[in-house]
Amino acid sequence: MNAPNDRAKPDTIAFASKGGTRADQDWETDVLVIGSGAAGLSAALYAAKAGLRVIVCERSPRLGGTTALSNGMIWVPCSAQARAANIDDTIANARTYLQHELGVHYRAQFIDAYLEDGPAALTALENGTSVKFTLATTPDYHSSQLGGADKGRALSPAPYDGRLLGKDFDLIGDPIRVVLGGMMISSSEVRSVASLKHVVTRLSRYARDRLSFRRGTELSGGNALIARLLVSLHEYGVEIWPSSPAVELTQEGGRVTGAIIKRIDVGIRVRASRGVVLASGGFARNAQLRTDVSGAHQHDVTLAHADVNGDGIGLATTLGAAIDKDVASAGFWTPVSILKRGSGSQVVPYGWLDRGRPGVIAVGPNARRFVNESNSYHDICLAMFENGYPADKRFYFICDHQFVRLRGMGHLLPWPWTLSIGKYVRLGYVKAGDTISELAKQLGLDPAVLQKTIEEHNAHAAQGRDPLFKRGESAFNRTLGDPTVGKNPNLGPIKNGPFVALPIVPATLGTATGLATDSYGNVLDAQGNAIQGLYACGNDMTSPMRGIYPGAGITIGPAIVFAYRTVNAIVLSADQEQKTVASRA
Repeated sequence: MNAPNDRAKPDTIAFASKGGTRADQDWETDVLVIGSGAAGLSAALYAAKAGLRVIVCERSPRLGGTTALSNGMIWVPCSAQARAANIDDTIANARTYLQHELGVHYRAQFIDAYLEDGPAALTALENGTSVKFTLATTPDYHSSQLGGADKGRALSPAPYDGRLLGKDFDLIGDPIRVVLGGMMISSSEVRSVASLKHVVTRLSRYARDRLSFRRGTELSGGNALIARLLVSLHEYGVEIWPSSPAVELTQEGGRVTGAIIKRIDVGIRVRASRGVVLASGGFARNAQLRTDVSGAHQHDVTLAHADVNGDGIGLATTLGAAIDKDVASAGFWTPVSILKRGSGSQVVPYGWLDRGRPGVIAVGPNARRFVNESNSYHDICLAMFENGYPADKRFYFICDHQFVRLRGMGHLLPWPWTLSIGKYVRLGYVKAGDTISELAKQLGLDPAVLQKTIEEHNAHAAQGRDPLFKRGESAFNRTLGDPTVGKNPNLGPIKNGPFVALPIVPATLGTATGLATDSYGNVLDAQGNAIQGLYACGNDMTSPMRGIYPGAGITIGPAIVFAYRTVNAIVLSADQEQKTVASRA
């Protein structure tokens, strides 16, 4: 089998899937997967393990989509890992939690399927493959809610040594969190001078890596997950085509039979006898779709992969597929900041170092706090929408200079990684003032009100109690805290100038609105009928969480579980067809 990054012309590429044939520019397979994030590659691996021939096509030159950019966490209650760790949890408890979290958006058909098949889906993905997950310590985002859990439901991909990929290392998309042009690094590694010894060791490895690779090879998070899936897919003989967008779905007799794939400027007709799986990552980069389906949550910024532009949704709707807009919000959100440099700009995610830690507050256009800053990134953005965004975009994180030195702020790493904020003030990335009044005037906020807000916050920090938003009372809040600060690990004073403000805007991590499907991934038309041969999973289907964010990994977890259910439906359909043919013989 040619490696996926071999750029040979289609008529010279060996087709390695078992039983594949090609005439001119026609290919045959059992399952065609469009997209290479967690959903697409998981679907491909499940199908290959079931003995089906599989082709994966990906628009981008590298694999992984938004998954490769992310932490790669998954939320799956009662996993084998949780059972091995003797976590006291049940599917019934998780169901209760989601019932309270989702409220009127709870859909039993999808949630029951997700919870009941989740553990089996992970076990099936790991068995006989290089895919491995480890239990994470992250609590549910609202762990004090009825049915919530302080631990045991979130998992992380096991780290992976990228050197084992050889030349295929360049197929893995780059993560967001890198320093020095390509070294993946965690928040714990830059929080203190004491961590520098460990970082120096990593820098030595990184320097050696750069002699042979374009970036560091110590892979974690979503990068590790995509690498592990890629290795496993090679082992099962799956054909993978980067730089190969799907441009049209083909039909015969009302059934989707494959697609036209643009590969090296040649249109290739791929016939998929068992089905086409759409897993292209949603529509976060499609401005028109964002406007059409975002409703009250209009926005311009996303952290999703640059090529996540609604391909799958667009292909399906041309065949009459419906979009399911019955959601709490059209996306999963995080506040971000924008660093402008020359004619370009960089979107900086919130949450790596500064998120929710003691000594920073969020204020809105009225110069008042509007949210528990130690709650999830999703919650903060929803509160921004509820308090005037986007009609009024004056939203900021505010701290003092000592906080920046100790913990960082947005793009600014802690001292000594960032020696001075002056450069970033000149760039307009942050605002700074020697007094709160001076800072308020720069932000267009009422100086007296902002001064009162800071004084009120400092009094609450001294008391160790936040009567306004209960900051520091939940297990999730406390994971972001600092137990050395005093009475409340999430509350710290803002007292010594210069004072710093970081302008923030809401951005999608991914979209929650997508194609209407049933719980087996069958894409539905406007009348609720399945479009035969067409399936969707990941962000191409409407999320079972419906734009609500109960815990870490609530996008990739369902992506994997519904990929499992989708492939099971494909296999079952094939078995039924074979029985029907046999009965007629």
